[in-house]
Amino acid sequence: MQYSHSKLIINLKNIKNNLNIIKKFSKNTICPVIKANAYGLGDVEIAKFLIKNKCKDFWVANISEALKINKNISNINIYVANGLNKNEEKIFFQNKFIPVLNTYEQFQKWTNYLIQKKLPNKLVIQVDTGMCRSGMQHEDILKVYNERSIIRKFKEVIILTHLASADEKKSQYNVVQKNRFLKIQSMFNYPNCKFSLAASGGIFLGKDYHFDMVRPGIALYGGKLFFNKQLKNVVSLVSPIIQINRLKKGETAGYNQSYKAKRNIVTATIPLGYADGVKIKISNIGYVFYKDIKLPMIGRISMDLMIVDVTKVKNKIKIGDHLEVFGKNLNLDGFARVSQTSPYDIITSVSERCERVYLN
Repeated sequence: MQYSHSKLIINLKNIKNNLNIIKKFSKNTICPVIKANAYGLGDVEIAKFLIKNKCKDFWVANISEALKINKNISNINIYVANGLNKNEEKIFFQNKFIPVLNTYEQFQKWTNYLIQKKLPNKLVIQVDTGMCRSGMQHEDILKVYNERSIIRKFKEVIILTHLASADEKKSQYNVVQKNRFLKIQSMFNYPNCKFSLAASGGIFLGKDYHFDMVRPGIALYGGKLFFNKQLKNVVSLVSPIIQINRLKKGETAGYNQSYKAKRNIVTATIPLGYADGVKIKISNIGYVFYKDIKLPMIGRISMDLMIVDVTKVKNKIKIGDHLEVFGKNLNLDGFARVSQTSPYDIITSVSERCERVYLN
């Protein structure tokens, strides 16, 4: 089957490199983000690898993701970012998941539940310092502060927030959010309270942003390499040639005749399309690589297929050869730029029918 479907190749050695770079920057707790199937790389496989590299705290988005991890891995801390929603207390408690409390109502429900169970162990509260997406806003923070006697009952309380512009090192909004968070830190200056501000971008803004826990995601997986020159690309997307055709001058390729040959050319078809995460907007703009030779995508990207002009290598190429869509020659960031989107969008959109292959 290796000649009939595309592959997302994941270099575990480079993930380890990126993890070690983050460890050099922050000596505090590292809580890798493995939500969205570890950004498309495979959450269980990536979590197991990170556990081997001494990680024990992990961040997911919702309870379904937490249950999948918990089914395959035990004895780790799983933080659920989207919080405690209706009638979920029992499932969180039974599985020892840690909900990130984003509203005062969630705080009330969960603390009451844990105190009734006589297990006030770990509590995690998200505060909004300017993202206006999730987390307690000012009024809710004051309500929690007024119930600080409850806070003191827990062995550990983590208070966190999320930066809105961490990938813009010169953005003053980072400073604004950090200063707002420092005020909240001063309110909850108790021995059992810890604090977390930085995800991937925030880690590289400096130690002032690290606090007690950092939450790396895209930097681990080889995106936004401009954060630090020692970070390495992790993923490569390759696809095999399943057909070779000849297109005469004046003939068209693909839907709606968006490409018209200006000369006689040789084309190759690969089984990769917008259902696999390659955006339609890259049609007639993008390119792939045969070894290190750049070859243009032609015609409109189909759901399952893509056409490539392989005239440059027509005497070398054959059915079964693999073409690189991104990886060694064009990293994830570069492919995202060509696709006019973000590396997050690209990597999380790679479909499940692309086989995950783990190297090293």
